[in-house]
Amino acid sequence: MDRKKLIAEMHKRRIVAVVRAKSAEEAFETAEAVAEGGIRFVEITFSVPGAVEVIEQLVKRGGLHVGGGTVLSLGDADRAIEARAEFIVSPTLELNLIPICHDAKIACVSGAATPTEMLNAKRAGADLVKIFPADTVGGTHFVRQLLGPFPDMRLMVSGGVDAGNVAEYAALGVTGICLGSSMLHDELMKNGRAGLAKLARSYVNAIESVLGAQKTERNK
Repeated sequence: MDRKKLIAEMHKRRIVAVVRAKSAEEAFETAEAVAEGGIRFVEITFSVPGAVEVIEQLVKRGGLHVGGGTVLSLGDADRAIEARAEFIVSPTLELNLIPICHDAKIACVSGAATPTEMLNAKRAGADLVKIFPADTVGGTHFVRQLLGPFPDMRLMVSGGVDAGNVAEYAALGVTGICLGSSMLHDELMKNGRAGLAKLARSYVNAIESVLGAQKTERNK
């Protein structure tokens, strides 16, 4: 999928499941569970053992938009691209990855934690600017303040997303709202695949409710 269409689809869906597991098997099971719950964007971090193979398996599975996460080097970017990842995410400002991703016709999400870093990422052509860690820098309050001077900034948020703030992030127009790896892991360990699928569905429903209300308001 064209990277601009991919970002448009992410904006429609909003939720991105971040998978940081202790094994490739757990990573794949986590991705399968959130997919059953209706999530369509999954980020497999390069801290997962065999991350490239997991990305390849999920791409072959179909039905998911699979990205490579915690990409910090040109080598990892190349491996994610070879595995047919549709987007690459960095937790830090890795501007050198943007042209590599765009040459490969995939989306690049650059991490940032200050307005200066965010503006630098946007100017360098990042498809999304990832606020990380979002909860530490101010969460929804930070996003609201940021969108004052930068109303066209397309954002992803990662860190501290939960049932109490996911709707507000969506209402603010955040494109990628990341469900943290710790939350997904804990739910899988506690309640199994069915429990994780149910949790994923609750977030999907919350997003659909917000977007549905916004559409109704626009049509009045």
